[in-house]
Amino acid sequence: MQIDFDMPVIADGGLDAGVLDRVLVDRERGVLTHVVLRSPLASEELLVSMDLVQGTAGGQLRLRPGRDELLALPRYYEGRTTVQPAGRVDTSLVPQPPERRQELEEALGVTEDTVELGPDTRVMTADEAEVQLVGIGANDPGNDISRLRVRGPAGAEADFPASWIDVMREDVVALTVTRDDVLQSRPAPRRRDGNLVDLEGLSGMGGHDGDTPEEVFGADFVDELRGKGGMVINVPGASGPGDGADNRVAEPVDAGAAAGAERRRPAR
Repeated sequence: MQIDFDMPVIADGGLDAGVLDRVLVDRERGVLTHVVLRSPLASEELLVSMDLVQGTAGGQLRLRPGRDELLALPRYYEGRTTVQPAGRVDTSLVPQPPERRQELEEALGVTEDTVELGPDTRVMTADEAEVQLVGIGANDPGNDISRLRVRGPAGAEADFPASWIDVMREDVVALTVTRDDVLQSRPAPRRRDGNLVDLEGLSGMGGHDGDTPEEVFGADFVDELRGKGGMVINVPGASGPGDGADNRVAEPVDAGAAAGAERRRPAR
């Protein structure tokens, strides 16, 4: 299943439910747990658990609930960036007795390991080249992350395997591989239309508009990446059944590519 930001969302019965805005991921388990919708049905964004998602078809995300049922879902305030994702969830409109409110919030499964990923999330190679996150692929039935869909500044798109993920944070996902590893991967990265691309437009060192990595991500985070500490995770790769696109994710040219990426990190 491939879930891309801004894709149309369809409720049960074929009715328009809005568009996909962002996703929530359990970074410890490497699992997609929720999708967040911008919907004409509510002034706030709606939080939808993955067990309410049927799947994707024809470039649309399809839900199990009907439009009326969506109004009873929790609201999600992505602008509350001073708190963790659990603090951005509002269950006050869910029809549940007050004494069971805490039980409901625990059942939602939004924990301290939950990371919010969206169209503003950057994907950074080991040598600090950047692309933008476009969406996430997940395997059925466990919703474990199988790939990241990214776009370079020049518009080229490609699918990166989840096995390349090193560190996951909502503003940046760091990879174990370098820009050269990406360009030399087999099979070569492909656009969504199936044409081969070379990811022309990947930036070099630093961030957008000439910013240094420290200015973009913060010195502490850059040091964390170089020191391999902190939020290192092992995200499952594409090991389960999925749609046809799962078979096209790029893999390093040789088994030592990831280790080579670590050796080629620039010394500071």
